[in-house]
Amino acid sequence: MTIDNFDWEYNLKLIVAGIASKIGPEFFKACVQYLAQVLQIKYALIAEFLDTDPPKARVLAFWSGDCFGLNFEYDIAGTPCGIVYKKSLQIYPNSIQQLFPEDEDLLTLQAESYLGIAIVDSHGKNIGHIAGLDTKPLKYSYAEQESILKIFAARSAAEIERQLAEKALKQQNIYLQETLEKLKKTQAQLIHAEKMSGLGQMVAGVAHEMNNPVTFISCNLKYVNEYTKDLLDLVHMFQKNSPNLPDEIAAKIEEIELDHIKEDFPKLLGSIARGANRISEIVKSLRIFSHLDEANIKYVDIHAGINSTLLILQARLKNQPFHIEVIKDYGELPLVHCYASALNQVIMNIINNAIDALETKFYQNKFAEEQPTICIRTEKLENDWIGIYISDNGLGIKEYNCSKIFDPFFTTKPVGQGIGLGLSISYQIIVEHHKGKIKCISSPKKGAEFAIEIPI
Repeated sequence: MTIDNFDWEYNLKLIVAGIASKIGPEFFKACVQYLAQVLQIKYALIAEFLDTDPPKARVLAFWSGDCFGLNFEYDIAGTPCGIVYKKSLQIYPNSIQQLFPEDEDLLTLQAESYLGIAIVDSHGKNIGHIAGLDTKPLKYSYAEQESILKIFAARSAAEIERQLAEKALKQQNIYLQETLEKLKKTQAQLIHAEKMSGLGQMVAGVAHEMNNPVTFISCNLKYVNEYTKDLLDLVHMFQKNSPNLPDEIAAKIEEIELDHIKEDFPKLLGSIARGANRISEIVKSLRIFSHLDEANIKYVDIHAGINSTLLILQARLKNQPFHIEVIKDYGELPLVHCYASALNQVIMNIINNAIDALETKFYQNKFAEEQPTICIRTEKLENDWIGIYISDNGLGIKEYNCSKIFDPFFTTKPVGQGIGLGLSISYQIIVEHHKGKIKCISSPKKGAEFAIEIPI
């Protein structure tokens, strides 16, 4: 655009029409383009001052005569912009290169004249500047040029402040979002802590109450077995030495089936002993699972923890007619330094979810000839890490849910069957407490695998 005669009213309308509706980067571009056109100069730029030492400016928009140039940063010391930074409005109608010989940009642009004004915010702080340069000496009235610069500076100040306020608002929103996530995690941790505390107390009570009578039964079975053998031997000797028993005794022997008792009673005692041993194993598994009376973090056998968890879940795994096959593919693992009880809780959460998925598929009659299966694989990884991989052949997890399953309170289960804390807590235990990794790999209708990797 070319303006042959400098018309103040016309140029003011041009300014208002050109930049009134613009915001953001488009506003700054419109500003420099219209400034150059209104003042009939080749170059125009808007820059913000940076809080650096020495002071620098960052260009927000640069008009180079017929197109927009690249934005850049530059030191303002020894430049006319540096004078603007200190004294605000400055106009150099000619000989600008001679006045600022250290400013190489003036030589590059072949600048002869310069005019600039500081951009001041509502608190009086110098936040930037507007500058115009030309390859010829300036013309027209300094007063009119000054007025136009002030209009642009005022509008630019409002826009920069708006952007700063918007940026601050975004930062505040990010902070609030992060705070909300922390509150959710804290809430989940508190619920988990209460849950684990209750579980620990329950396990301690059950283990204690079961251990005493089981120990009593196990210890006394030895004597019961010896006494029974002695009594049966005595009966045998009595029968051997008294072949003609009274009719009453002979009838009683026949009634109680003495021969069957002799044969079956030792078996009965053996069954009682096996039952007592089974209860002892369950008590031991409960103690391993919860790691009662042990240090919070210690070296543990990962496989022992998995086995104890499976033993506790036997009722769900062997529930007829729904029977789940568990395949254990254990690698050679060293003892792992970890929060044993918390890690066992993760394994239990994942296996419980796998059982839920398999039950859903089973009761929807979608297994056909396939056997409901959970596979647990472990291996030693590189860089002193171990991997625990738990997979099932259930219905899998839908793709759009995979990214949300570790979020607090997110659940795909019906109301009343889950509160969405199990996997969220598992994520915190693995990632935050153990500095490890946990992820879900799922194929819809084919099952899911949870991969846990932690440092040894």
